[in-house]
Amino acid sequence: SGSGIRITDEDILKYHRFEPGDFEMRLRLRLLALNARRAIVDISTMSKLEIMLVLNVCHALDLCVCILYSEAEKYGPSEEEYRSAKEKNEIHRPTLQVYTGVHGVVRVDSLASVAMQGQPTAALVFMSFNDVLTQILLNTVYPSRLFLINGCPPVHSWREAATAWIHDQVRHEWEEDNPVQPPVAGGVPMPKCKVSTLDYRETVLLLLQLYWRLSANHRVLLAPAGSKMQAVGSYLVKALHPDIHIEYPSPEGFLSYYSSGLGPRWLLDLGNLSKRISEISSAERREYLEIPT
Repeated sequence: SGSGIRITDEDILKYHRFEPGDFEMRLRLRLLALNARRAIVDISTMSKLEIMLVLNVCHALDLCVCILYSEAEKYGPSEEEYRSAKEKNEIHRPTLQVYTGVHGVVRVDSLASVAMQGQPTAALVFMSFNDVLTQILLNTVYPSRLFLINGCPPVHSWREAATAWIHDQVRHEWEEDNPVQPPVAGGVPMPKCKVSTLDYRETVLLLLQLYWRLSANHRVLLAPAGSKMQAVGSYLVKALHPDIHIEYPSPEGFLSYYSSGLGPRWLLDLGNLSKRISEISSAERREYLEIPT
């Protein structure tokens, strides 16, 4: 390349989306061989589970971490396709789902937990453009409680309404834990449980609130099926609380119009990842464990 850096096949570490069990070991050995002290992690094309695994290795190796994220210029489906599908009540129209299918639920030992086994499960599930991902998770883990978390995009705000509509039937089946705001005339009931798709701090705050509300009596299960930056926030909370169990409902693949072009680019410098997690832990203790004087 123009920078003088040459990439060979030996430099590429392959990730298998459906069988990621040995990925962390291979990445750890590669980083140790390089004597790495800092990692620049480009999450733009990573799966959400891969993001969590990479951060887990960086945490274990006490690395400084800088996260790069490039948004797409266009995302499928379009707003027009969504409104057309909604008008015809075609929730499963392929142009709305943007996936070729659903592979199933993927789990990795390092992100799993046996804590609170035998207790009722509370599932915290980020919404996506495919309610089948949520349904296959429910059919796999059979939770006692389900908390659906909607995403709020900073630009394409209509997508918040679209994911709410796609999941509305599932939400109706779990209404007690998924309250909505009163809908505007002709609009979609909008879940009150929502966070930014971009600002990872909102994800951290909400997940910690839910964790402290539920963890005394429930096994907490987290499904990071939302945005990539929500996956970053999900990892930080998992690192804070190893008793959280991660299950990832994985798509089979993506249709060609899933995304295209290059949109805004973001840089998130977390510094030393272990130190950052420790700082969040200290703030969490002050919020949830200190007795007011």
